[in-house]
Amino acid sequence: MKLALQCALCCILLSLANSLQCYHFKGAPDQALQKQEAKNCEGNNPFCSSSVVIYNGLLRGKVVVKGCSQGDSCNKTQTTSMKAIETNQTMLCCGTDLCNRDMLPDDNEESAKWGGECLACNGPPLACGGDDLPSLQCDSSGDSCIQVSITTALNQEVHQNIIKSCSNASTCPGLAAFSNGDDAVSYAANHQCCNGTHCNAGYFTETDPGAENGLECHCRASSNRVDRMKCRGEMTRCVDLIGSSPLDIVMSGCATEAFCQGLYPKFSIPGWLNTTCCSTSLCNHGNDTIPYAS
Repeated sequence: MKLALQCALCCILLSLANSLQCYHFKGAPDQALQKQEAKNCEGNNPFCSSSVVIYNGLLRGKVVVKGCSQGDSCNKTQTTSMKAIETNQTMLCCGTDLCNRDMLPDDNEESAKWGGECLACNGPPLACGGDDLPSLQCDSSGDSCIQVSITTALNQEVHQNIIKSCSNASTCPGLAAFSNGDDAVSYAANHQCCNGTHCNAGYFTETDPGAENGLECHCRASSNRVDRMKCRGEMTRCVDLIGSSPLDIVMSGCATEAFCQGLYPKFSIPGWLNTTCCSTSLCNHGNDTIPYAS
């Protein structure tokens, strides 16, 4: 038994002695040398790696990632797309201790194209609040930072999410919100834009639906119930979420101008293909074939 324990201990010590050390980092390229940390690799990772990741779409910018690698993606460029985000990652690898210190893939982009830095995150409020987040180096078209606080309250389930990134929009959309009458706000994307390094370091912003504004709209949350609702706050448009034909109304209610213009991260409602809006009371489709709720 004693011999077995000694052998096991020797194997552990030998494994630790032979483990590869690599620099680890995730953030803006110009911070890599100052903030990268040397760590032992865990598991079957025989390589040190250094990657440049470029985001396009909803998230825009460039980030450097350093660490340990199994080698599957070494010396390759990979492109992936998910929802409104396209990611291009180029990875270089090497096989000796701390060999990725100065290693950085050539992304074939002129340095003058890249501008300031913004914090980057896409997740729940607890994970994305504050300034302890990775940063993106923005390209020249994204000279401001953005934070979007998203609330979805459909089918009586409330979900919250934050998106932080660089912004390439010439104007900030403000509040893109919609209500189908079941909730004061069924969907809201509250955009906050700013200029300055890491200025999007805020926390989740709750959406206040506001007071009644005088507009009344047809509302519906299902295919067999139509009612009327009084709009609130910035929701100054009547809206129909339309399916495969103009008579195929998936939902109706009140909305803000930014929602009518589609200036928000998309969310999924089965059958919804198009959006129409109007600005006078009860101007949206009432669907006369369905009786109003009493």
